[in-house]
Amino acid sequence: MNKSARGGSKSTPRTAFDDACRSLARRRQTEAEIRQKLARRHKQTEIDDAVEKLKEYRFIDDDALIVDFSRDRLKLSPRSARMIEFELRRRGIDPDRFRQLFESEFPDYDEVEVARRALQTRLHSLMKSKTQGRRERALRFLHSRGFSYDVNVEVWEETEGKE
Repeated sequence: MNKSARGGSKSTPRTAFDDACRSLARRRQTEAEIRQKLARRHKQTEIDDAVEKLKEYRFIDDDALIVDFSRDRLKLSPRSARMIEFELRRRGIDPDRFRQLFESEFPDYDEVEVARRALQTRLHSLMKSKTQGRRERALRFLHSRGFSYDVNVEVWEETEGKE
């Protein structure tokens, strides 16, 4: 196989936009993530142009990503708003923007209810373990999902009372 067939030096150099599209084809990313990846191979002006084009084509939209990511986290892998914010902050999302969108999109968010649903996903395996360790395991699990200690205890006491 020659170099040009593998994307080597004989082929036309890829633009920042091409590299961004390739990266976005694998998974949805924030503007900050795209900028970080492009910074490895491209100049800042090329990156700015590519990001503007990506926004124009609606290939990147941080606001939509915040809402979709939050909705998925709340439904599929319940965790606290604080934990969702932390995960998105690591991906380059401004915490203030997250809070603003989260509050407007999820006005009925109830941390206790979300913690209940999260614990339900683990309840079966918890009930198989010894009575002594159940509470600690449940509280640790809920803590790992970002819920506060008070919420964790409240949800566990409700669950324990149903046994």
